[in-house]
Amino acid sequence: MHNRPEVNGSALRAELGLPDEDLSAACAYLADEGLISVDWTSHHTPTTVALTHEGIRLMEEQEEEQRGA
Repeated sequence: MHNRPEVNGSALRAELGLPDEDLSAACAYLADEGLISVDWTSHHTPTTVALTHEGIRLMEEQEEEQRGA
């Protein structure tokens, strides 16, 4: 069971307007960096995407930097 919000892969694809290949590549990269977790379909497209703790920390750090700039 997850205690972090997940985003539906189809909704993310529609919101970003990315082709499946680009979304899959971006998700794979961010997952390899430890910033998101991804549940994949059998066709290697994301079904759900969620920020990891490290991803949340990075976002918070960037928000702090933007506020302080």
